[in-house]
Amino acid sequence: MTAWSFDPPLGQEQALKLLAGDLERGRLAHAYLFEGPEGAGKATLARSLAARMLCRAPGAACGRCHACRMLAGGNHPDVLELPREVTELRIGRFMDRPGVKSESVDHQPLLDFLRFKPMEAERRIAIIPDAERMRSEAANAFLKTLEEPPGSPLILLTVVSRDRLPATIVSRCRLVAVKPLPPEKIAAELARRGLSSGADARDLAMAAEGSLGMAMRLAGGDALELWRWLIGEGFAKPGAPAARMLAERLQAFGSGVDSAGKRDSAVAALDLAALAVRRMLRGTLDARKGAECLAVLWEAADRVRRNVAVDLALSSAAYSLMAAMK
Repeated sequence: MTAWSFDPPLGQEQALKLLAGDLERGRLAHAYLFEGPEGAGKATLARSLAARMLCRAPGAACGRCHACRMLAGGNHPDVLELPREVTELRIGRFMDRPGVKSESVDHQPLLDFLRFKPMEAERRIAIIPDAERMRSEAANAFLKTLEEPPGSPLILLTVVSRDRLPATIVSRCRLVAVKPLPPEKIAAELARRGLSSGADARDLAMAAEGSLGMAMRLAGGDALELWRWLIGEGFAKPGAPAARMLAERLQAFGSGVDSAGKRDSAVAALDLAALAVRRMLRGTLDARKGAECLAVLWEAADRVRRNVAVDLALSSAAYSLMAAMK
């Protein structure tokens, strides 16, 4: 399990108040679905709720008691958080099934974890970040657990949009809206962390569109320069010339980044290009062409995350963009 931080999520006071109210009234739901933009604090909110339940001190988690120290070390026996680095959540993550190969040798299926009685806490807690990664058979297996969970666990899911999950799962969860952060809050946090300041921080905050996580990923390197080009001349005149210019920029970006951070930088570049396209859709860009461009960029980012060669993924995206913008 990943080690935890006890810092509250930035700018999510309303969601924190809702969760605190459920706890104080003793009316905690058995499942919560945190919905909001990537990098806006969904996982942090889920962890905050879990920590507040497990901590022995009143109010927010103290970070010092035995339960908090186990959480901080990532080894609390009553908490299971599914890994975020897995691109797909298959049925093996949720239940053992004869003939189905487990995704790894060290993971514990969710159902097995929930079957056992808590060792330290009153309830077992399962966290499923980026729940839209569930494949259909995994979602069906999880739904059965959600409908009739063994014991009385607390199940916490995060998702960018509820539309990416089956309605049957969404209807069985208490929905918690995680709002995009105002640009000024993001810029201030970037400055506080020493990642960026001044005009650079403001531009990063605007590019991130409410996601602190996105802004932090974009800080440094060539990402900011790419963004300024995109919102400047890059899509000033939608059409094939703009697509060719974007294709050249993406290819140059992919070949110019350092090898250690090449994959993350490529995803950041594709995310920025998608942000630029979405902004153009609010203005003069044809809706059909814009949708095709977004599909190309999202597919390319997914391919990079799945370990396809970065240069190949960006080159393929470049040619597809040129075809879409004709």
